[in-house]
Amino acid sequence: SGGISYGALGMTHHSCQDIAAFCSLPGMRVYLPSDRFLTGKLIEALLKDDKPAYVRVSRSATGDVYGENLDFELDKANIISRGRDVALIACGEMVPEALGAAKRLEAAGISAGVVDMYCLKPLDEQAILEVSQQVGLVVTVEEHSPYGGLGSMVAQVLSAHCPKKVLNIALPDGHLIAGTNREVFREYGLDADGIAEKIKAVL
Repeated sequence: SGGISYGALGMTHHSCQDIAAFCSLPGMRVYLPSDRFLTGKLIEALLKDDKPAYVRVSRSATGDVYGENLDFELDKANIISRGRDVALIACGEMVPEALGAAKRLEAAGISAGVVDMYCLKPLDEQAILEVSQQVGLVVTVEEHSPYGGLGSMVAQVLSAHCPKKVLNIALPDGHLIAGTNREVFREYGLDADGIAEKIKAVL
């Protein structure tokens, strides 16, 4: 487990630097699946080899993003939808929130697509480039420190191959409040409403 799923126990039980820490380990694969179906497919795939992997899952129950017939390929991000204005690239528990934000943006006349970047290492760079080329803004959404996580990785890929404006929506660099996942997400604008409002403010 990781992220803020232990947040009700206090700030010492937040684990919001794990992407940066584990991605820095040579040979370590890093995954943040978004729901039970993706988690099941991922674990089945990882059991077929003996390479090390870090998998972050929430301690709390999460809603379904996929179904039993999920089309899964290891180390390939899931492009759930495509947008003309904004590309939201999210991981873990932030994927359902990004989907909710995309619906709110669509209602406001902003076309937003969503990518489930469950594979942080190896990162699916091709998917990043594919969804970013036609939009004006790329948004990363992660339950992690703003340093060394998904936002940093996406910005690095885009700066090298497809320069774009990147908005990194993440947890603050500091001690977090104690609370349930929902309470912490709402406090820091990581719920669907907060994500949509931050994107509108930039646009």
